[in-house]
Amino acid sequence: MEKENIEEPVIHYTHEADVFRTRVFGIQDGLIGVGAIALGAAGYSNDPLLVLVTGLIATIAQAFSMGIGEYISTRVRNQIINNEIKKERYEIDKYPEKEREELKQFYLSKGLPEEEAEEIARRLMRNKDVVLHEMMIHELKLFPEEFENPVKLGFIMSVYLIVGGIIPLIPFIFSLFVKVPFISAVIASLVLVLTTLGVFGTMTTKYTGLSKWRGSFEQIGTGLLALVGSYIGGMIIGYFLPVHVAI
Repeated sequence: MEKENIEEPVIHYTHEADVFRTRVFGIQDGLIGVGAIALGAAGYSNDPLLVLVTGLIATIAQAFSMGIGEYISTRVRNQIINNEIKKERYEIDKYPEKEREELKQFYLSKGLPEEEAEEIARRLMRNKDVVLHEMMIHELKLFPEEFENPVKLGFIMSVYLIVGGIIPLIPFIFSLFVKVPFISAVIASLVLVLTTLGVFGTMTTKYTGLSKWRGSFEQIGTGLLALVGSYIGGMIIGYFLPVHVAI
């Protein structure tokens, strides 16, 4: 007996969009941002301790700045949304006929006959919360239930940035305890960052809909450009402004 082909249901992830965006931003800023700073320092000086200290300072500073920035930006956005909701609720309370007419126009624009649109609008006006929800969707284009807590997003940003920032520093930490050529630590850091970006890029295709290969190579390509560019930049600065001159 042949098995029936049962298609899997389509799953939407829009309710996770804010958290996902923050995770991506955090891990990328750690891997690429801190990684680029560390490799820039590596291009400038062959001292693994200098690279490690520079990377740790960058990680700490960015974890605070990006976490706080995410908190503030999300909080301000929520305040704007809540203010718009407050104004819309006031209109519903003070000008119910105007709001009923707006509801009617929404349904007419969707192709409903005028009598049906009028009846739906009249019935909905019995419940102000339902009217507010309809106005938020159709007039304000707002979906506040999808927005996360600012503190939560700020914390996620900081944690993912710290994790991403530590990864490119691992080879330099290792080189302080085990004698390895400095260039080996640089290459290992580059490979480690690019590999992590590739894996993370593959994971993000669950949300973006891209193929796993494309998701991976997009992350690797942008990361490679930033890391190599920073290393070369550090070498150029080291040539024109060597360590003994800077000191």
